[in-house]
Amino acid sequence: MKRLLTYFKFNKTEQNGFFVILVIIIVFSIIYSLVSRENKNDPIAHQARVFEQSFHDSTDTEDYPNKKFKVADVHLEKRVARSGPDSGIENNVVDTKLFYFDPNNLSVEAWRELGLSDKQIAVIKNYEKKGGRFKDKNDVRKMYSINAKLYKKLEPFIRIKVETTGPSTVAKAPLLYDKFETNHAELIDLNTCDTIALMSLKGIGTILSKRILKYKEVLGGFYRIEQLKEVYGITPETYDLIKDYITVSNLEGIKKININQIDANSLGKHPYLSPKDAKLIVNYRDQHGNYANIEDFTKIGTLSDLAIAKIAPYLIFENDSR
Repeated sequence: MKRLLTYFKFNKTEQNGFFVILVIIIVFSIIYSLVSRENKNDPIAHQARVFEQSFHDSTDTEDYPNKKFKVADVHLEKRVARSGPDSGIENNVVDTKLFYFDPNNLSVEAWRELGLSDKQIAVIKNYEKKGGRFKDKNDVRKMYSINAKLYKKLEPFIRIKVETTGPSTVAKAPLLYDKFETNHAELIDLNTCDTIALMSLKGIGTILSKRILKYKEVLGGFYRIEQLKEVYGITPETYDLIKDYITVSNLEGIKKININQIDANSLGKHPYLSPKDAKLIVNYRDQHGNYANIEDFTKIGTLSDLAIAKIAPYLIFENDSR
């Protein structure tokens, strides 16, 4: 090294300065090497993981009641739940069994079959313990442990028994309709009424009354009054005007579809199933045998829980007699 410095004709002071600079370079090289080793992860891959995590976090946010249902929401209805004692309150359900139920005093086991977690059930039971009662479906929707997505699946199957207070019950005053200035004390049953009865409602004329009856025939009968919103021409304003004056009874009279006998063409005519859905249902039946119950529909994999819940009241599962 001294020969090299002598070759470049460095004096004593310049040689000392050279060694100091060399030592500083070596020290900084070692420090940089250590820091680089700790951050050896690919920064692009790290950013990708951060983006992926933020995306999954965004899909876990709760739906709001006014959010319209989209095809993409089907992916959010996967029956893959986060399980375990520390999972918190979750509204994704596993092995959901859909059946008619009264939420008042419903057993823990029954809630579990409907797909609720233990923490969700605990919230409901605590509400009942404090004297809370479910008087109508909206009371179920108001439970903070049940979000809008889960409520949509359960709502068609909620059947709350009307409580009576005995002979002392005060009768409601007759309802006065301004349109015809006639007194109708009884509610109009959508499954048994005619066009004249429907036309006595505010906002319902000849055309709309015929559409309602036609849609009832195509459906096979109404099982809840909210289905009236599906009739073309029934605006939210019109529905709000008449919802307190209509009812749905005689559910036993609903026209049922024997899912183990019907062909794809006939099944596809139902408003709640597209021709493609009907073909998938029939093909799955032909390949795997008759359906035993509504839970078998979840095995198809392409039908959303919402679609299954809507069509369920119109199906029966009798064995094919052919």
